[in-house]
Amino acid sequence: MSAYFESLNRQVSTPPVASAPAPAQMRPADSDAAPRVAAERRRLTPGAVPAAYAGLRERLIVAAKGKILKSLVFAGCDGAEGCTELVREFAESLASSGLTVLLIDGDLRTAGLTAGIAPGGADLAELVRTKGAPEAAPWGRGRLAVVACPGSVTDKESFLRSQELATWLDGQRVNFDYTLVDSSPIVRYSDGVLTSLFTDGLVLVAKSGVTRGSSLARARQEVERAGGVVLGVILNRFRDPVPAALRRLLPTT
Repeated sequence: MSAYFESLNRQVSTPPVASAPAPAQMRPADSDAAPRVAAERRRLTPGAVPAAYAGLRERLIVAAKGKILKSLVFAGCDGAEGCTELVREFAESLASSGLTVLLIDGDLRTAGLTAGIAPGGADLAELVRTKGAPEAAPWGRGRLAVVACPGSVTDKESFLRSQELATWLDGQRVNFDYTLVDSSPIVRYSDGVLTSLFTDGLVLVAKSGVTRGSSLARARQEVERAGGVVLGVILNRFRDPVPAALRRLLPTT
């Protein structure tokens, strides 16, 4: 996974972020392209820290410009960008490296993140209501807690706007090195925009060859119009157009 922060198009710049493993890349808000990240559909092995995700963390630190980033929202633009797998693997990589990580399924539309990996325990709405603390289990050299999406919330927008949620998320800064939230596509729903207002920033996920520049620009504008911060963009499923055998023959600079 390669990662560097540059804008995705010349008309609208997007803040920088990092990338994940396999074919994908990430870029910042004021550059020419987006970083690459590739998310696989299986869970990482506890203890595994793919170079791509290690690079993503480094890029996030650079993008923070001295600010400590502890809570982050990840969201696609139109959907099907691979955001869920990406944020899950990033959380697993961070925990494997020795950190204590909280992974939250904040996609109130599909609950796709926690399906199969967090079958029990209190969900997000229950923890917020009771002011409860998620329990982290060993993962690699660190610990990982996974919080399921609330299935009983009928008024999703009110829940995501609530001061109770904001207070609960802020309280997790003491318990976890990182809190990562997987959210719904920005262009289709307001969930990610609302959640980003209670965190240190949002990372947009685009899919190579699928996500349109107009959707990416609109997603960034939606977040910033609401007062949120777009830290950068990850270009997922990136495929190098130059075959590997041919690239080895090209001169390096």
